[in-house]
Amino acid sequence: MTKIRFFGGARQRRLLPLIVCACSVFPAASCCVLAQTASQEEVVITAEEVPSVPSAYGAPPTFSRSRFSNAVNAYVLPPWAFFFGELFEGQGFRHGPPDYLFTQEIEMGLPYRFNVAAETQFERFNGGGGDQTVSLEARWALADWNKIPLNPTIFAEYKFGVGPIRHEEVPPPPGGGEEEESGPPQIPNAYEVRLLLAQEFGGRFEWAMNWFFEKENTGDRGREWGFSQALMTPILLPNERLKIGIEMEYKNVTTKDTRGDAVNSFVLGPTLAWKPTAQTRLDISPLFGCTHDSPVADVFVAFSWLFGGERAEAEAPVSSRFRYFTDAAYARRGKDSGKEMKQVAYVPPCPEWYGDREWNVNLWGTYTFTNTEFAPNPSLIDIVQSTSEGGPVLGTYDRYIGGDHAWGGGGDVKYFFCRYAGVGVQGFALDASKPGFDIFEDQSVPILIKQRINHNHTVGAVLGTLTLRYPIPCTRLAPYAWAGVGAIFGGGEREKLHTQGPPDAFLVNAQTEHFGAETKVLGQFGAGLEIRFARHVGWTNDLTFGVIDGPRNNFGMVRSGLNFAF
Repeated sequence: MTKIRFFGGARQRRLLPLIVCACSVFPAASCCVLAQTASQEEVVITAEEVPSVPSAYGAPPTFSRSRFSNAVNAYVLPPWAFFFGELFEGQGFRHGPPDYLFTQEIEMGLPYRFNVAAETQFERFNGGGGDQTVSLEARWALADWNKIPLNPTIFAEYKFGVGPIRHEEVPPPPGGGEEEESGPPQIPNAYEVRLLLAQEFGGRFEWAMNWFFEKENTGDRGREWGFSQALMTPILLPNERLKIGIEMEYKNVTTKDTRGDAVNSFVLGPTLAWKPTAQTRLDISPLFGCTHDSPVADVFVAFSWLFGGERAEAEAPVSSRFRYFTDAAYARRGKDSGKEMKQVAYVPPCPEWYGDREWNVNLWGTYTFTNTEFAPNPSLIDIVQSTSEGGPVLGTYDRYIGGDHAWGGGGDVKYFFCRYAGVGVQGFALDASKPGFDIFEDQSVPILIKQRINHNHTVGAVLGTLTLRYPIPCTRLAPYAWAGVGAIFGGGEREKLHTQGPPDAFLVNAQTEHFGAETKVLGQFGAGLEIRFARHVGWTNDLTFGVIDGPRNNFGMVRSGLNFAF
């Protein structure tokens, strides 16, 4: 305890009342100052918990996702945000088998309201399937959100045809449409332009519309124009987890031979959007044909994921956009109405999803497509006839994998010696199949034996790899590129026919020479994107190309799998 001494004396005793008065005044003054300070103190006001959603230039979150609905795009992404989408479209026709399209897309937002994107599309039709197109896209919004009515955005896309035409959108002209002996024609390159319009009405209804025009550069020079639009509203208001609406699409399709007789397709139906998390969304749109040329049903299912955009302004969903205070905040406001209310947000540090040094074990499935057209059933008599004439009719199908596609799986082990680079070993196996033939003809007997054979085989490969990646700060995303060199084995079976005699299929001597599997050097490279669900678990998707001693041996692979980091 501190002791205070008062020294005796008249002078000191006369100062004592003044000291007591001063001690009484200072607390009062202090209370006054504290009261003034209290009226300006920061009060943290909490609202209903809403996940942080990136906003593109002031646009609501729904218009900041690249895809507004399954068939409609809207506005642009926030700067440095990434949009990843997997889209399935199934069309049921009035006549003939259904057509299934699988689309994979990735889009990146850039400053000044620019976006760039890449897209691949695969088709499954009438028992066959494979890669169809690879597209490069760009879009630009004319102004920030709500600066121009309907928020117009310009969209441009160029499509590279990388597979054969398996399904025509218009019927062939009379007397035409026959496939050549070398197989179906390749999908031509094409360009497409769109005008994207989008607007929010009354804080509850969200609308978007696309006008589009597409033109093929070669082939039958098909031309397509039309529009698509959707109107949606939330029905589960907390965080807008569920939205419902209506969606429609109209297409006018012609070729150079059918300009006066267009195919008019109009589909209409409900659409539903469900958000399992703040960044993911599942869209389902069962649309039904309304014209004679329309498919009976056109069903869309899309899963999308939005990452990044840390530089963008955070905005709450529509349902909570004007909800500022909780009940507790209102109660406190009533007690302290003289206080200045100021909202303070706590920004946590960015989590680290990728390590500076880590082991990765990746297990994936793959779809492999060849780099050539496919003619699986040539006439055996034509083979004998054309071989004796010096030009065998065997098509241009792949010489190593076998058919036009194969399914398989694989895995790899990598060690990242720094955050951005790693080395490893990978292997894969493919369930491949290749048609062949066995022909024997001897005029001295005479005898003619001809039969089709099928090479069912497993193609495997082992490679050493180098991987470069870039974990984007404050996101779960890491784009990567890789290259490897190794050996591939188990494929390459083929038949060669030897003929002697006149160029007549029924007068020559013919004998088939069979070649078994062979091992070749394989070079492979590709690029993709990893998404970390957790610190030690991620999802990888990439597109790769393999090179095996010649263009008729090369192949492409689409891979998707789980990555485990340690």
